[in-house]
Order: sequence, then structure tokens, then C-alpha cells
Amino acid sequence: MVPDSKLDAVDPFQIQLTPMISRPATEGEANAVRAGHANSSHLLTTFDPSTLPRASQVTVSIALTWTAQDQMDQWGVVFNDTSLTKQRHIITAALNGLVADVGCTVQCGQPNRGVEIAVLASDVTGSAFSVFLGTSVTIVPPNLPTLGLHDTFSSGSPALRNTPEPPLALLPGLEQAHASLRDMLLAPLRYPQLFTHMNIDCPKGVLLHGPPGVGKTWLVSQVARECQATLRVVQGPDIIGAYLGESEANLRRVFQAAQESIQQHPDQPCVLFIDEIDAIAPSRADTQAHTARVIGQLLTLMDGLESRGRLVIIAATNRPNALDPALRRPGRFDREVAVDVPNATTRQSILQFHTRALPLASGLDLAYLASITHGYVGADLAALCREAAKVLIMRQAHPTGPSSMEAIPALTLYDFQRAMRQVGPSLQRGLALDITPVTWDDVGGLAEVKVKLKQAVEWPQQYPDTFARLGLMPPTGILLYGPPGCSKTTLARVIANQMQSSFFSLSGAALYSPLVGDSERILRDLFRRARASAPSVIFFDEIDAMVGKRQLTSQQQGSAGAQGNGSVQERILTMLLNEMDGVESARSVLVVGATNRPDMLDAALLRPGRFDRLVYVPPPDATARCQILQIHTRATPLASSVDLTNLAQRTDRFSGADLANLCREAALICLRAHRVPAPVESAHFDQALAVVQPSISQASLTWYQRFGQNQAKQSLAR
Repeated sequence: MVPDSKLDAVDPFQIQLTPMISRPATEGEANAVRAGHANSSHLLTTFDPSTLPRASQVTVSIALTWTAQDQMDQWGVVFNDTSLTKQRHIITAALNGLVADVGCTVQCGQPNRGVEIAVLASDVTGSAFSVFLGTSVTIVPPNLPTLGLHDTFSSGSPALRNTPEPPLALLPGLEQAHASLRDMLLAPLRYPQLFTHMNIDCPKGVLLHGPPGVGKTWLVSQVARECQATLRVVQGPDIIGAYLGESEANLRRVFQAAQESIQQHPDQPCVLFIDEIDAIAPSRADTQAHTARVIGQLLTLMDGLESRGRLVIIAATNRPNALDPALRRPGRFDREVAVDVPNATTRQSILQFHTRALPLASGLDLAYLASITHGYVGADLAALCREAAKVLIMRQAHPTGPSSMEAIPALTLYDFQRAMRQVGPSLQRGLALDITPVTWDDVGGLAEVKVKLKQAVEWPQQYPDTFARLGLMPPTGILLYGPPGCSKTTLARVIANQMQSSFFSLSGAALYSPLVGDSERILRDLFRRARASAPSVIFFDEIDAMVGKRQLTSQQQGSAGAQGNGSVQERILTMLLNEMDGVESARSVLVVGATNRPDMLDAALLRPGRFDRLVYVPPPDATARCQILQIHTRATPLASSVDLTNLAQRTDRFSGADLANLCREAALICLRAHRVPAPVESAHFDQALAVVQPSISQASLTWYQRFGQNQAKQSLAR
């Protein structure tokens, strides 16, 4: 819609620019018209589109001017039956190519039968402006009631909403990426003369990278829609063909279609979005000839772009380091935008966004919910909200207690906690533990060990300001060592349950691989995920079986007659040292290791900066043994003759696992004696003591004591 070259009748207070557009006359124009010094041709020269700036932001309000629904024209019908997002596109299309000013009123369709647009504000001040497809339009509700609106429609009509949708720039966690992409699309359209005058090329490409589910693909589609750009989406795997040269031909066809699009619509930018680009452009050092040809074709096509900013290539991947280095240089992908895993504040905003249309209980604290969803990305949080709604529906369909059907159901924290059992963070899939709920109270004794672990794990999160004020840094690693069966792994489970962090666990069976370099890749990927979902904890059980002393492994390699650059254990040890305290340090990642052979670990692991704290987990004393016996017999009926305090005195050098085995054996003896449920008597424990022997020897206790003294001397020597 381009305004006519003639002006209609000029009113001293209302200038009718075209049959569609009118605006209030300025005081000077009104005086000129009254005095006869101005006519239609004179006023038209002040609205020459070639002399006016382009508006990038316009705020409008909509008035629905029909008095009855059956009298609406095509504009009114289309506008009435669509959502607010599509209404914004309709308004942008109606204003495209028009010259307007603040205060203008644009009539779409026939008078009193369509839509009337009132221009309220613009980023261009002091003059009229032109509107194009790249102009961002914000729709606000009108200040006055619309004629016939309340008489024609019910309150649930989607024709007009009381509040506009939130602007894209305020989307949680994507503000920086949104600003970078939007400026890249709009800058060449706003200032084309400057780019030509400066003789500089517009940026050609942007690489979006981040973990899966953070919103990369969604962000590109929204920015393209906001900028009124043509979006062409290409999935990386769809380019690959089955025949020789087919992949290159598919790639050329995609770029040719994008070039034709900007030739047909010079004022409308085009975004060519290549999703999962790592599928077609991996590093040529690790690929075959077919993939190398596809990468070469892509590099040639990107170098041949001459679009002056009208064609922008945006690629997305969650493996940026897997791309060919030739792509990641200026002239191809000029910018790289990282979309990180949301933090607690951003997760709260995302939860508010996804629950805005859900009924929430008054006591539901989204801030607390955000604090316990470490590692959840945007897609995970959206799935969590859907699953919580399903839990609510099932709870209402199958109530466990009396409920009133008249009461409006609302989502509670219970629904989200149940949903979290089904929807976990995608970053932890394949590496997370299925943790049995365990608390500090479930671990008998070990009071000193519990205090040390709480100081290292919980205090940095509970008192971050105090740590910063005192200049304290949280520990990088904690090594739990002690005799077998003394609750080292159980303490790790407690850490996983009690602290508000992501928890990862890796065993030797999952780490070792027959492929050369695969074990290092698994370890590197584990730390990458942990850093992405920080704060987090990585637990290595029986760490001495994964990494040993370098001298010892070299001797074993030499005795076996092996050849190469070192054993697998040495390579894994080197990778672990680099990940814990290398150039890219594992910030906000706590590494917890458990072993009963600390002497088998390399000295480089036991220094400050890696395993800062070496915590000895001793066998329980008499008081701790009594607490452990109470824990393991709280679900077992005991006879009055059973004295757990006396039993604890008789179980010297018993570990926690030994005491659990003792209680289990006494219950089995009772079952064999009565064959019916009966209280466990003191005699049953006496018989169990004859079978269950302590697994800890006095020599081993002496050895652990000597090891701790040596470590203390080495610390003082440093």
C-alpha cells in the first residue's frame, strides 16, 4: 500500500493525506491553509519518502470501528480471528510503504467496517517518517473504549487483549543474543548509505552455540519474525545426499533460493538458518573426502555472498569445537554468540513465563523452585511445567482424600516435585545417579566429617557474600578416604540429596573404552556438562581404580611389553589434572573422590588446587555404632532384651556396612527360628555375632593413621 500522489481535501485541523491516512494539522499548516498560502501540492513536498528517515520502532493502538459483527469487511474479519502475534504482522503489512507521523490515523478497509490504526510514538522525533517491513511494531491497548466492542463480543473474545505480549528483548536469558542478532539484521537496512560510504562489508554470518534446549532455534525464528525477514530453515542432515555431488548441489540450491529471495524483495532481509551445522561441517581433519567436499562448497558459497547485509547466515550447534576452523573466521561467521545454561534468576523468569497461564497455588514459591532446578535449560523447564500440569490433572481425577469439585485446582510445589521425578535436566542424562533419598541423620556418627563436608559443600552456597568478603574460595576437590564400608559412598549420596547443585557420577566401567582417546573424551564431556550446569558436584567412586600413580602405571606398562605414549590411566590422569586445575579451570564444580587406597593416587592429585581437602572417614566409635544400629533396626521389631548400647560395645572395629550386615543376619536368624513375624531377641544377635566378623584389622587402622600424619607433615612443609 503506497500513498497516492495527491492529497484529498485539506481541513485546517485534519489533513487527509490519502483516503486511508489522515493526521492532525500543525499550527503552522493550519494558519497557512486559513490564509490561503498552502495547497495540496505544497503540503505533499513535506512528505517525500526519499527525504524522510526510516522508523525502526513504532508504537500504535488499534480501534475496531465496526458496529456489528456481520458488517465487518475483510480486514475486520481477518483481524478478529487471529492472535496478537499475527495481529502485529497484519499491522506491519498495512503500514509498509506508508509515510506517517506521530498522531496519524490509518484506516484499513472501509470506514466504520474495518480496523483503524493510531500511530502513538516512534523512534524518529521531530519529523515524519517512512515505514518498511523491518520496522518493529508494538501494539498497546487504546485509551478509550472502542465503539461497539462490548456490545458485539463477549469477554472471552480473542479480538483484543488487555495487555500486550512481552517484548522479545525481555525474554529471560536471551537478551544479549537477541540484541546481537537484531542489530545485525536491522543495521544495514537502517543505514545503507553509511555502509556504502564507508566501503565496508556487512557481517555475513552468526554462529549460535550452546547446550541443547537453551532456545537457539526458537530465538532465530523470533528475531526473524520481529525484523520482518524471510526465514529459510535448513536442517544440517537434510543437506547430505546419497550420491556423489548431491550434497554440494543441495547446498548450492539453498543459497541460490536465498539470493533470489532478496532480489525479489530488496527491502526485506533474508535469514538463512542452518540448524545443526556440525552435521555438514565438522573438522576436515577427522572426516572423509565426501564431507570435506561439502565443507569446501560451504566455504565457497559464504565467500561469494554479496548481499550488503540483506542476506545473513545464522548457524546453530551445540558442538562448536567440532566445526571446521575455516568457518570460524571473519568474513564467514563474523560473530559467535553463546547461549548459556540459565542461572537461578533466569530460571525463575522462565518459570514465570511458562506458568503465566497456569493456576498457581498462593504458597508456591517460584524462586525456591528455580533454586532446586540446577542444570535445567529452557526446554527442560517448559517440559517440567507441562508434566506438573499433568500431575495436577491426575491428582484431581484420582483424589487421595476428600475434595470439592467446585474448588479451582492449582499447581503446588508437590506437583512440581513429582514432575521432577519424570523430567530431569537434559545435561545430566546418562551421567546422573538415581539417588536414594538420604540425609545427614541417616549416617550414624562421623560428626567431625559431617562438619567438614558441610563447610566445603553447603557453606559456599549459603554464605556467598561472606566468602567473597573474606576472600575465601570454595574447595576444588574433596577426597574421602578410609577403610571399606565406612559410609564414604553414603556421604556422597547425602551430598547429592542435601546440596542444591547438579550431581554427576562416573564409574570406571563407564569411563574406560576400547577406542583410543574415547576415555579422555568421556571425561572432558563430563566436565563440560558440569560447568554448563554449575554449581555442580562430580563424584568418582573408587577413584584409585581410574587413575593411579604415573610411575606405577609406567612400570606395569613396561612389564607387559606394551608400546605407545603411555597407558590409558596416565592419559586419564593427565586429562583429570587439566580439567580440575588447568587453563580452563572447573569453576563452581566440586570434585568428590572416594577411595580406600589413597597411597595409590598420584601426588599431583593430592596438592591444593585439585583435592584441597583430604577427609579421613574413620570406623565408627561406640557412640556412632549405637546410632548406626538404631538406624538399621528402626524398621525391625526388637524384643525388650535387646540392648543396643551393650551390642555397640561388643562390636569393636565393625564398619557401618558390617553393622548393617549384623542386623540383617539377626533378622534372618529370627525368621528361621519362628517362620512368622516375631521380635528379634538378644540371642539372635549373639548368634549373628558368631557369623559376622569385623572387616577392619588393627593393622589397617594403624596404616591409615600413619598416612594421615604423613599428609599433615607434607602440608606443613609446603
